Amino acid sequence: LHANARTGRGPKYLMSGLLACGKCGRKFIIADPTRYACSGWKYRRNCDNTIMASRKLVEGVLLDAIKTDLFTAEGYALYMQEVAKLLAERRRTQKPDVEQVRARLQEVEAKIANIMAAIEAGILTPSTKSALEQAEAERTRLNALLERKPRQAERVLTFLPDAIGRFKALIDDLANPTQLQVDKARAALRGLLGKEILLHPTADGTERYLTAELSGDYAGLLRLETGKNKFGGGQGS
Repeated sequence: LHANARTGRGPKYLMSGLLACGKCGRKFIIADPTRYACSGWKYRRNCDNTIMASRKLVEGVLLDAIKTDLFTAEGYALYMQEVAKLLAERRRTQKPDVEQVRARLQEVEAKIANIMAAIEAGILTPSTKSALEQAEAERTRLNALLERKPRQAERVLTFLPDAIGRFKALIDDLANPTQLQVDKARAALRGLLGKEILLHPTADGTERYLTAELSGDYAGLLRLETGKNKFGGGQGS
C-alpha cells in the first residue's frame, strides 16, 4: 500500500469530486491539507496546470458565486413560468385519466350498493363477503388517486414563490457543514450544478490564478427545495 491508497473513507471536503481541471479534464484534489490542485499535474499525467488554490478560498468563492450569480431571481422567474406551463399541460393531459377513475368509482359504488342490498335481503355467503371487501378496497384506492393528483401539483406550486430565499439560506448552511453532513451537502451541490466545476489556469501578466466555469440546474434546485431535509436527502415531487 502506498501513501495515497484509499482507506474506504469517502472524501471529507465539500468540493471533493466536484472540481475538474479545465485543461486536462482530470479531477482537482486536495494536494495538501489546505490546497486543491489538478491531479493530472500532481501525479505527473502530462498536465501543466500547476496552480494550487486554498481550499477555504475555493469553497468560499464558489459558494458565494452559486448563491449570488448562478441562481438569480430573474432566471428563476423564467423557470417558474416554464414549470407552471408544464404543470398545466400535465393536468390537461391527465384529465381523461381522472375521468376514467371517476367513472370506475361510480361503478364500484354501484357494486357496493348492490352487495349491501343483497346482504340486507339475507344473502350472505363467503363469496359475498369477499366481493364486498374487494370492492371497498378498490373504492379506497380510487379515492386516493383522485386526491393525490392535485396535491402533487399544488405542492410544487407552493414551493415556487419563495424558492430563491430558501435556496440562499440553504447555501449559507452549506458553507459550514459538519463532517457528518459533508456527503449530503456535496450531493446537494452536485444536484444544483448538474455537472463538474471546471477550473481554468489563467494568467494576467505575472499573476497566475484559476477561473471557475460552472452552470446551474434549476430542475435540481426544485428537487432540492421539495426534499425533506435541508441538504436534499428527501424525495422530490
